Amino acid sequence: MSDAGLIDLKGVGQKGLIKLNKIGIYSLEDLLFHLPIRYNDKTKLSKISDLEPGKKFLFEGKVDKANVIFFKKRMFVVRISDETASIQLRFFYFNKSQIKNFTIGKNVRCFGELRLANNVKEVVHPECQFFENERPPLDEFLTPVYPLTEGLHQYSLRNYIKQSIELLKIGKIHLPELLPKKVLDKYEFVDIKSALSNIHRPDKSTSHEDLISSNNKNKQRLVFEELLAHQLIFKRIRSFNKTLESFPLDNNMQPIKKLISKLAFKPTDSQMHVMQEIIDDMQRKTPMTRLVQGDVGSGKTLVALFAALHAISNGFQVAFMAPTEILSEQHYQSIKLMLKDFKINISLLYGGMKTREKKIVTEDIKLGNVDLIIGTHALIQNQIEFKNLALIIIDEQHKFGVHQRMTLTSKGRKSETYPHQLILTATPIPRTLAMTLYGNLDYSVIDEMPKGRKEIETIALSETRRDEIFKKISKKCHEGNQVYWVCPIIDESEVLECKAAIKTHEQIKKNLKKINVGLIHGRMKMAEKEQVMRDFRNKKIDLLVSTTIIEVGLDVPNATVIIIENSERMGLSQLHQLRGRVGRGDKKSTCILIYKSGLNDTARKRIDILRKNNNGFDIAKEDLEIRGPGEILGKRQKGDINFKIANVTRDYKYINDTKECSETISDKLSEKLVKRWINENVEIGKI
Repeated sequence: MSDAGLIDLKGVGQKGLIKLNKIGIYSLEDLLFHLPIRYNDKTKLSKISDLEPGKKFLFEGKVDKANVIFFKKRMFVVRISDETASIQLRFFYFNKSQIKNFTIGKNVRCFGELRLANNVKEVVHPECQFFENERPPLDEFLTPVYPLTEGLHQYSLRNYIKQSIELLKIGKIHLPELLPKKVLDKYEFVDIKSALSNIHRPDKSTSHEDLISSNNKNKQRLVFEELLAHQLIFKRIRSFNKTLESFPLDNNMQPIKKLISKLAFKPTDSQMHVMQEIIDDMQRKTPMTRLVQGDVGSGKTLVALFAALHAISNGFQVAFMAPTEILSEQHYQSIKLMLKDFKINISLLYGGMKTREKKIVTEDIKLGNVDLIIGTHALIQNQIEFKNLALIIIDEQHKFGVHQRMTLTSKGRKSETYPHQLILTATPIPRTLAMTLYGNLDYSVIDEMPKGRKEIETIALSETRRDEIFKKISKKCHEGNQVYWVCPIIDESEVLECKAAIKTHEQIKKNLKKINVGLIHGRMKMAEKEQVMRDFRNKKIDLLVSTTIIEVGLDVPNATVIIIENSERMGLSQLHQLRGRVGRGDKKSTCILIYKSGLNDTARKRIDILRKNNNGFDIAKEDLEIRGPGEILGKRQKGDINFKIANVTRDYKYINDTKECSETISDKLSEKLVKRWINENVEIGKI
């Protein structure tokens, strides 16, 4: 029942209820299954001399010094020390009350992550607790950290969950055991009540490392059940898809053979194999739902083009959806060139088009005058109607939410007949992860690179060597090479990212006066972006300063160098994607990673992995170990299935077991398990 029991918890009230609803909590059971994303260990104190960069610690000391300073921006810097060493605390946001608290000689207990700033130990915005002579007691439990929404604080949520745990213990909350007894016995799992109580409030004896690594028996119980719920969803989707009808296409290979004969290169065996899997799928009466995965530059677009030709030669329309305007424009130009000898009408549709142009294209799509429509999410707008859409190609699928893919699919629905779906991704994912995240899809891999492709040399240089980088770039440009210079801002707005690119553009122009320097960023108009890319392709621009909008799809063979700022703060997969913008011609290419001094161990490891490895699948595996799947696949999209406690790279040992178990679970039990773990309203058959 909606909001059942929540309003009775102390401190919730109507405002609290609205906030809980925002994060999918409508009942006490939902609250119990809102699980910690990590834990803070405030059960033990560490000496300042023992603190390690990149980790969080609880420590304390006396205030030695406290000053408001001005360096680029106003900040409050405090130095505290214990008997072993001193440490710096830095606050970018502070008030008079905080300044007053940090009086010289005062005792303070802090919790936060240590970093090195110019070899000085410091913590930015630590949690602080002041005390006199008597030390405050240490926490009895590891402190859970929960996903939140605006206006909802960790303290409040911990309090609500603590109350619900007490109600569970005394039997005021009825929580059924949904795993069959034979499954509990086989894996020696604890009961659901014990698992939840201990995962929310692990005591001092619980190993923090075991909790993080899933070696804890309570966590294993919950991980298994969550993975099982997702396998059950996939099972239902697969079963439902088998009941749907699609457009069965004749096996007409002539257009594909004609295209192959006109290529300046021979497709790889891997491309041909995946193409055949797709053609076989599209000849069946049920809709194809296939994910094609391939490393950067492996030729996924060509395989998608083979599929498009197959559908068009059967008299149907094809929609090709890309995540950005610049990538849709790139696809439009390159595909038009490749299909210039075919009598195929190709149109481009994106949000920034002039109203009159958009109206003409929209009408042509509706009348069937367009065979292949390439565009952004503009393709799913309400006014877009297709005459006979038989194939949907979605590029860089992780950039789109599930609901966006579903909307496009529904546009191709005709009298209970659904279009085929071909989903492309250049984010290499180990097979185990793909089986878990996309268990409802058939899965193909292009695991071979085009012949003659040279490995990209990767160099890591400190930002202090910027003058040396300018000299290298100047030499490369004067030799006729072209260069990308990428300026990402991590966890910041597009506005700030664009400002960083503009500032870098101005700096490079001052330092490299004899070189033509261009600029491209997300806030430029589409016509401006098109002109810049056209000039870059035509070699009118030697060096292109850019934000991360060039991350995927761009193909300029003469670009042989890419410089990436802030590389120490980026994930391996994104760095590999950006690196893939070069190395597309027959010249030796280089990727220069610029990093700030004071690298922590994780950042150093990440950069070393990239320097030594050009294989995207191996890099992705390493990245998954470091960061987990949510980071690799980009920001979470509305409607995507997300894990509450499972981490498929860490918990892969349960994948086959949960898949096997899903075959033995009754429909009634299946429905309850899915409802317990998956808050999103998943429309079966349309993912």
